[in-house]
Amino acid sequence: MTPHEPRIRASVVPNLRSRVHRLLPLLSIACGLAACGRVPGQFEIVNDQVPTDSCAVPVNDSVYQGQGTLDARLVRNGASAAYLIFPLLRNNLPGASGGEVDSNKIVLTSFAVDISVLTAPEAVTSLVGMLGADPNLSSLLHYKTPWSGSLASGGGELSAAVPAVPAELAARMLGSQGLSIQRSTWLNLRIRSFGKTTTRDIESDPFDFPIAVCDGCLIANMQPCPFMGTPSNAGHPCNVAQDYPVDCCTAGNELVCPPVVSQ
Repeated sequence: MTPHEPRIRASVVPNLRSRVHRLLPLLSIACGLAACGRVPGQFEIVNDQVPTDSCAVPVNDSVYQGQGTLDARLVRNGASAAYLIFPLLRNNLPGASGGEVDSNKIVLTSFAVDISVLTAPEAVTSLVGMLGADPNLSSLLHYKTPWSGSLASGGGELSAAVPAVPAELAARMLGSQGLSIQRSTWLNLRIRSFGKTTTRDIESDPFDFPIAVCDGCLIANMQPCPFMGTPSNAGHPCNVAQDYPVDCCTAGNELVCPPVVSQ
């Protein structure tokens, strides 16, 4: 993951929003002439897709979820990401006609992720503030990850699987003692995709996705290992630490999810 500088929101600078609105007509003209990276509506992240039981990510704008849950206790040792997001991308640039080369096809290069607190206990809020202020740690909240793929113009779609919360961030939140089994900590994941056409670099509209972060809220049933009987809850097919309830078993101090099952 590569650090990057977060975008300044209009609310941070007094009167910036109204100034931007007054300048929009001029900015649109200037962007058309200078090939700016983002014109709203040209390149978008439609939603967060719901993977299949085999962790295949569909391309279907009617199969999605609007929020997520990360159980920090379930993040596996050695995992690079604690939470994955599955964005559905769409290229709304004008399509090629006849046998023309598709000069508006978007070739993907990366995703950027910016993480902020929506609501959280003081311990978590203070932790995130400290991380954001430290140049050596701010990449846990603001980073880019490389990606490849392409989207045809005229409405072409593609799905992806993007690491959206670093495992180290989840571990630090768990260690802050600010998490509980209750979903009282909410983060916002702001996702942007970057790519290029034959004539310019292009950036997607930002996509905001809220997730609750907890300590143990996704653990459905727990027994000593091996688990007796077939588990009722297999967990998320792509990442056991997110979204779906999962049955677990304990082996000493180790939590095994999904559980080892008695033969």
